[in-house]
This record gives sequence, C-alpha cells and structure tokens, in this order.
Amino acid sequence: MARLLLMTKTSSPKQIELTDERVLIGRDATNDLQIDRPRVSRHHAELRTEGATTWVIDLASSNGTFVNGHKVQHRVLRHGDVMRIGDIELRYLNRPGAYAPERELTLAE
Repeated sequence: MARLLLMTKTSSPKQIELTDERVLIGRDATNDLQIDRPRVSRHHAELRTEGATTWVIDLASSNGTFVNGHKVQHRVLRHGDVMRIGDIELRYLNRPGAYAPERELTLAE
C-alpha cells in the first residue's frame, strides 16, 4: 500500500497510509490531509490513486506543488519522489518495507 512520509524541520517524520482513491491536501479542515501552514493553500493539491498508480494534481494553489524540485500541475508519482507543498515535504513510498522507522529522515534545507 502506498504511503506518504510527512517531513518538517521541527518534528519527526510522520507516516500516512494512502487508503482512499482520492486524498485532498490543504490548510482547510475539510481536507483529508490538513496541513495548517501559511504557505499551504486552503485546497492545495489532490492525490488520486487508480490501481498501483498515484497522481498528484495541483489545485491552482498560490505557491505551487513541486515534485523533486520541479513545479507540476499534475504528475504520476514514483517510489521515492518528494513533493513540496508550502514548506512541507512529503516523500511518496509505494514498496513494502520502504520506510524503516529506525532510519532518521529530515527535511532537506
């Protein structure tokens, strides 16, 4: 099952299972994944999964959605891709055992 590893500069990584076909990400409380940060739009991005394929779709956000440092409107995600939404990084993982909790991961500065 695919998952995200949410990484910030101030806290330990948090693993989020992607169990739904559609996951809305943004600052507003109505999102499936709420990220209450000033640089994150109210409705920032959507993750859409069909079978083994997951897309990230920017929802006309103010600051954009980036994958591996490139601004994207929509893109298929691959294992290990890093999305940046505002000042938050989300690493996309879709292989069994891809995240070992004992490994320390930090947000790239």
